[in-house]
Amino acid sequence: MTNEQLTDAAEVAAELRTVAADIFTDAADRLADTVARTLDAQVWATLEETGLARLTGSEDSGGSDAGWLEAAAVLGEAASAGVPLPLLEHDLLAGWLRDAAGPPASAEAPTGSPADAAGSTPAISTAAEAVATGRPVTVPWLPAAASVVVLDSSGERPQVYEIAASDLVFDERTSVSGEPQAVVVLPTGVAGAVEVSAEVADEFRYRGALGRAVQMAGAGEAISQLCVEHVTTRVQFGRPIGKFQAVQQLVTDVASEAALTRTIVDRAVLTVAEHGMQDARSRFFVAAAKACAGGAAETIVRNAHQIHGAIGTTLEHSLQRRTRPVMGWRREFGSTAEWETRIEELVLDGDADLWELVTA
Repeated sequence: MTNEQLTDAAEVAAELRTVAADIFTDAADRLADTVARTLDAQVWATLEETGLARLTGSEDSGGSDAGWLEAAAVLGEAASAGVPLPLLEHDLLAGWLRDAAGPPASAEAPTGSPADAAGSTPAISTAAEAVATGRPVTVPWLPAAASVVVLDSSGERPQVYEIAASDLVFDERTSVSGEPQAVVVLPTGVAGAVEVSAEVADEFRYRGALGRAVQMAGAGEAISQLCVEHVTTRVQFGRPIGKFQAVQQLVTDVASEAALTRTIVDRAVLTVAEHGMQDARSRFFVAAAKACAGGAAETIVRNAHQIHGAIGTTLEHSLQRRTRPVMGWRREFGSTAEWETRIEELVLDGDADLWELVTA
């Protein structure tokens, strides 16, 4: 991507961030004070109408020809507002896999997703990887999805196929954050599945990791803001608790970790937008972003709940709408330790030059 194209994409991303913030602020006001975080069909319909639900695909496939800068802006705003949505799964994973493989011969017509207020059915897709025959996998948003786009990496060559959610038998559960998910044994070796390259399979994991890092960065900044607001308005012993040095240190640590996460995540998104996910620099920064976000999450969540005390754990308070997802996201698409190991491998065994990476 040229500098001019990057500039144009950044401008569009800024505009989308403003639009998305308005949509998600309204959606956050409608969230129920419950442990479960179900899909808001009304906000999803709005995203479909505005083209924000499927940004990165080509126009022929129902997308908007956008890239990572634009998609990250919307994804981060949803996480910041604490609104649960399958944007990563539907657009950046399922939609991308479908485009990368072409229409799988075994694809089923999307059916079985929840109806919205107008009675129509949003065709939501989620994505998953089948790594071995007969092995159960956890699929995010499967109970709310019409179909699953599956990366079958159980054989010698990775394949992609799509299957209707109604054709699967699964054990419905909720994630740490309360979002719907399910444990299911996905078929492998499906007749008519489309063979893809090993690079596509590897990129699927990197895309998932970067998407989760973007979400953690957005939620982390919102958590930091909530902490600042709380310590300036909460009064103890005749003065705001933000006047106490111990509390100031907790808030400072949250803000520092959130800012660090935002910096490296933004660098990763920009690098991927400029050079593509196959570039060694992109892979290094994606690995660093996921590792950094995962490491920062522990401090951010722990300190935030110490700052807020008991009120921060109540369903009525918006803090837990950010901290619960963060603790779930940090473990998905690879743990912090796994991505730290990946950084080492990229530098020692790959094509990445550490000095060039950190000084570029």
